[in-house]
Amino acid sequence: MAKKRTRAIIFDMDGVLMDTSQSYTIAVKKTAEFFLGKMLNIEEVEEIKNREMNDCDAAELLIQNNGGDFRKQVIIKKFQEYFQGRNFDGLIKKEKCLIDEKTLKNLRKYDLAILTKRTKEEAKFTLEKSKIKKYFKDILTIESIKEQKPSPECLLKIIKNLNVNSNEALYVGSNLLDLSTAKNAGIPFIGVPPSNSDRALLKNILKSEGAEIVLNNINELAKKII
Repeated sequence: MAKKRTRAIIFDMDGVLMDTSQSYTIAVKKTAEFFLGKMLNIEEVEEIKNREMNDCDAAELLIQNNGGDFRKQVIIKKFQEYFQGRNFDGLIKKEKCLIDEKTLKNLRKYDLAILTKRTKEEAKFTLEKSKIKKYFKDILTIESIKEQKPSPECLLKIIKNLNVNSNEALYVGSNLLDLSTAKNAGIPFIGVPPSNSDRALLKNILKSEGAEIVLNNINELAKKII
C-alpha cells in the first residue's frame, strides 16, 4: 500500500467502529421471536446476519424460514422498537465502541469519515455516546444514499465531500459486501472481521478477494498505515 498518498480514511460503522452483537443482532432475534411466538437459536440468527443483508430483511427471512408471514412494514416497526426504543432507550444503548481514542488521535493526519446504513439521528446518538464524533469530518447516513452497497455511489459521494481522489482514500469495512463496494469505487480496502463472525475464515476470504490489509482489531490500523 502506498502510505504516503493516503489522505482520507472512510470507516463503516457497524462491526468496525461499533460492536453491534448486542444491538442489531439481538433486535433481529427478538423481532423474529415476537412474530413467531417462540425462541430462536442465536446461531440461526447469526447465520442469516452473515449473509450481509439489511437487518429488517434478515428478520423477515428468519420469520419466513420458520413458517411465518407478516407485512414488511409491521416487521420494520417492531424491529425499531427493539433497536431504537423510545428516545434511544432500546438495544442501541448496549453498543460498545471498538476504536480507542488513542487510535483516532494517531490518525489525525488523515481526514476521517463514516459511511453507515443508520439514520442521521441514530448515528449522532451512537457517536456522541461514544464521545468520538469530533474526530470525523464527514458522516454519510442512509438519508443521503440513493443506491445501496455494492453500488459505489456512497463512497464516491464521500470522497467528493472530502475533496480527495479514490486512490487517496482507504475504506475500512467488515465483510465481502464492503469489499465489493470499495472495488466498485476504486478505493483500497482494509478488512476488520467482526467479533461474531468466523474471523479466521473471513480473514482468508477477504485477503484472497483483494483486501490490502486484514486486521485482527481496528486499533491495529494506525500501526499498519502510518
